[in-house]
Amino acid sequence: MATLNIKSTSGETDTIKKFLTDGLEEEKRRIKFAFDLSDSTIRNYEKKYHMSSAAFIEKFKNGEIEENDDTFNWWAEYKLRSELSQKIKTIEDIEICQQ
Repeated sequence: MATLNIKSTSGETDTIKKFLTDGLEEEKRRIKFAFDLSDSTIRNYEKKYHMSSAAFIEKFKNGEIEENDDTFNWWAEYKLRSELSQKIKTIEDIEICQQ
């Protein structure tokens, strides 16, 4: 967890907290939108190849699946979705406190 402490010499801590909270929520919405698009793409690959992404990644890493446009894009989407998920968790773990 990350804690942000707000200290203001002008006494505007409520306003500053709202700016920070609103900005984080907007960023979370944008990341969630990208996550959902990536997730949809991944589900399409899973349906197309009748394989879960976990099984695909394992086989891809072991060289059991030939690298082509689809398999590379599937791997890239899987990696992107994982990174986006981590960003969402990071934002959700931020606590904003006033001093």
